[in-house]
Amino acid sequence: MNDPKRTTFEELVKDVILLDDVMLSIRSDGAIAEVRLEKKTPFRIREQWATIGDEREAWHVHVNIQEAKEAKFIIESSEDGRKRYSIRFYNSENRLVLRVNFMKMYTAENEVIKESLTRYENLFSKYGKKETIVLHT
Repeated sequence: MNDPKRTTFEELVKDVILLDDVMLSIRSDGAIAEVRLEKKTPFRIREQWATIGDEREAWHVHVNIQEAKEAKFIIESSEDGRKRYSIRFYNSENRLVLRVNFMKMYTAENEVIKESLTRYENLFSKYGKKETIVLHT
């Protein structure tokens, strides 16, 4: 288990990109970008900027790690009775910076896929089962 008191953006994202079926979501006024991550997506940090993806390829995302102050493990109910699982990164003004969505959580028959739920639960446990984690730089 990681020490949730000393967790960094880098640690958490490195763990996320090792998982199957996750998608990044970035929202701005009037638009949403969604990117499905492949296992072992390139990730690096240079100064205050984290780069997810490869700048020479079709897509990449830059995140100012000094702005990502908090991570929240979120489980929310949707209208269809399913639960949605995500990790959301917020800045110091509690505005969303980046969202990691856990995909393929249910079968076509609306049954939870245990392996998918375990991915989320294992990551949640690794970070001390804390719904909110203050991130350190």
